[in-house]
Amino acid sequence: MKYYKTTTEFNCGVDLHSERMYMCLMNREGKVLVHREINGNDFTYFMKLVDPYKHDLTVTCECTFNWPWFADACHAAGLKFILAHAFYLRTITNGKHKNDREDSKELADVLRTNRIPPAYVYPKARRAIRNLLRRRISFVALRAHLLGHLQCEQMVQGLKPVKRKQSRFRDSWFDKLMENYDDPDVKMSAEADMFMVKAYDDAILKLETRLLRHAKDEHSREFQILQTVPGIGEILALTILYEIDDIHRFPTVQDFSSYCRLVKGTVASAGKIKGARGGKMGNGYLKWAFRQAAILGKRDQSYMKRFAQKLEYHHGKHVANAVMANKMARAVYFMLHSGKVFDPIQFTGYRDMKKKVA
Repeated sequence: MKYYKTTTEFNCGVDLHSERMYMCLMNREGKVLVHREINGNDFTYFMKLVDPYKHDLTVTCECTFNWPWFADACHAAGLKFILAHAFYLRTITNGKHKNDREDSKELADVLRTNRIPPAYVYPKARRAIRNLLRRRISFVALRAHLLGHLQCEQMVQGLKPVKRKQSRFRDSWFDKLMENYDDPDVKMSAEADMFMVKAYDDAILKLETRLLRHAKDEHSREFQILQTVPGIGEILALTILYEIDDIHRFPTVQDFSSYCRLVKGTVASAGKIKGARGGKMGNGYLKWAFRQAAILGKRDQSYMKRFAQKLEYHHGKHVANAVMANKMARAVYFMLHSGKVFDPIQFTGYRDMKKKVA
C-alpha cells in the first residue's frame, strides 16, 4: 500500500456527507486549529474558516459518492486536495467512539502523519464521458435482465422457447413469442418487458454513438491501438481507454495489473502463505474488460486459441483465463506507453506464426 506524503504546514480532514460536512484543521505538530460542522455543505463558509491557513494547506476527504464537487471546488480555490481511498482507510473505523467529529479529526491526523492512502482524482474535463460509458454498461445489464426474463417465461409456461438472435432488430422474434401466449396477463407482462428493451436499445445506441465520436475525435491513436489486440473491439476499447484515463499514472506494469484486479495479494505468516486477499481492490470495469477480451481473443484468432490451450494444460481452464487476461493487460500497458500496436509474436512467444496459425 502506498501513502501520500504531505508537504504543507497545515492539514485539513473533511468528513463529507450529502447535506453537511465536518472539518478539522491541524498544524504539523497535531494541534487542532479549527474543528467545525458546516451545514448545507457551504463551501464559501469552509473557505472563510481555512482562509488564514490556505497558503500552506492540504485538504482531504474520503472517496464517497459525492466527492467530485468538493474536489473541483478545492482545485478551483487553489487548495491542494488529496482523495483518501475509503477501502484502504481503516484507521477511522478503529476508535471506540465513531462520529463525524472524530472521523474528521482522524482524517486530518492520518494526513498529517503521512498515512493517507490516495485514490485517483479523475479529471473533471473527462469525468462526464467516463460516467456516460458506465451508464451504458449499466443499461446493457438491465436490458440483458429483461431479455432473460422474456426467454425464461416461455419455459415457465411450458412452451418451446423461440430462439433469439443477437440483434437489435427483435420485432420478428417478439411477434413469434407473443403468438405462443394465450393468457392476456402473460402477454401484458411480455409487452411491458419488450417496451423497456426497446427503450434501452434506443438509449444505448445514442450513448454508443456519442462515446465513439468522442474517442475518435479526442483519443483516435490510443483507440485504434487498443483494437489491434485480439478480442478487443470498440466497446472494450472504450472501457479500457476511459477507465485508465492516463496510462502514465501507473509507475510500473505491476501497479497497472493490480489496479485492474488481475492479481491478488497474499496473507503470509511465519513463512507460510495462509491465503489470498485484495480481489476487490481496484477497478472492476477493467477486470471485466480484460476477462472478456481473453475469452473473445481465443475465439477470434487460432494462434490465440492454441496459446490458451497451452495455458489451460499448465494451469487449468479457469486459471488460464485469468492468466490470459493479465497478459493482455500487461501488453496494453506497454502498447499505450510506446504507441505500438499488438505484437502476436511477443505476446505468445511463437516465432513461426504461420505454423501456429495453421
